[in-house]
Amino acid sequence: MAETVSDPAEITLEWSGRAVDAARIEAELAKLRHYAAGQPSQGEGFALRTSLLNLVIYAEDEEAAQEAGRVIAGLSSHHASRALILIARPTEVESRIDAQLTAHCHIAPGLDQQVCCEEVTLTVNGPAARHLHSVIIPLLVPDLPVYVWWPGQLPDDHHTFDEVLETADQLIVDSGHFSDQAGGLARLAGLVLERGDPPIGDLNWERLQPWRQLLAEYCQAAPSRQPLTDVRSVKIGFARGGGEASSQALLLLGWLASLFGWDAVVSRRDTAVLHQDGHRVSVEMRSREYAGLDPGWLVSVSLRGTAEAGAASLSISRIGDPLHLVVHVQEPGRVFEEQLRIDPCGPGEMLMQQLDRPRDNPEYEAALERVLPLIQASGPRR
Repeated sequence: MAETVSDPAEITLEWSGRAVDAARIEAELAKLRHYAAGQPSQGEGFALRTSLLNLVIYAEDEEAAQEAGRVIAGLSSHHASRALILIARPTEVESRIDAQLTAHCHIAPGLDQQVCCEEVTLTVNGPAARHLHSVIIPLLVPDLPVYVWWPGQLPDDHHTFDEVLETADQLIVDSGHFSDQAGGLARLAGLVLERGDPPIGDLNWERLQPWRQLLAEYCQAAPSRQPLTDVRSVKIGFARGGGEASSQALLLLGWLASLFGWDAVVSRRDTAVLHQDGHRVSVEMRSREYAGLDPGWLVSVSLRGTAEAGAASLSISRIGDPLHLVVHVQEPGRVFEEQLRIDPCGPGEMLMQQLDRPRDNPEYEAALERVLPLIQASGPRR
């Protein structure tokens, strides 16, 4: 057993073992809680286990598992959970489960004893890796919601994906990390349309929140401005380097289509034509170089159409520092410009936002459904 102490009120306890089963894991977790309470052997003293949810994470390899562990450690005092991190190795000959257990313990306000959040990292080898559902179920805390966080690329192996999803009350992904971003969104849209369950949360959708908020604000009427209506063209720019498509650009286009009631007509690699009440809306999505910005992240969006008294336009663009945006509005008789700063969220903060919100996300699902025909029309996807 290993112990880490950075703050006298907070300790981290660890244990690892090879070829273990669920009963052994539960027993060792109980020992960690007793040790946290100052009772190295089982007895009357123990630390409270605190869990408000189960969090199941699928990690592609040990490095991804370690990164997930760092994120979870930051969540422990805000979102008490039992976290299961899975690494599957189905090509191994021996069917074996190796475990590393971590208890993040602290003194909770109003209590005199330690409270522990539990992290269980499982390396599932051989044939057992084809039955992850059976591995997960015995280790879940009963009667608590199960969030499945899939931080990387969705797997080609549908069996593995379905095995993990069988346990989920919500699936959380990050479409910004898909290697095939258009194909990944198409697959998520298929889940929404075909299964309808579990609900999907996307960390990339959280990154779009400042853009969606500004667009909604400036497209609506206010005492000082006219609403932008009858949009005829949309241009979306995104940072080069992430492939031909950007999930952020596609999600934003899907959200705009849902907001304005546009339907897809035809799509090519970087252009699309939509329609609304008989008129056409042309869409152009282009990549461009932008230093300091992750591939696929939004650089700019502009809408041209009409306001009540004539032609109008709205554009939002990054300027200089990627964290700064400039909003430019032109409408009959008035030009308005505003600069503002956006504060980026790290994976932990975005994950917390997903855990805090209702599991159903109709805006996101509507954006997926609207953009799916455009993805399908632009070419075959996996």
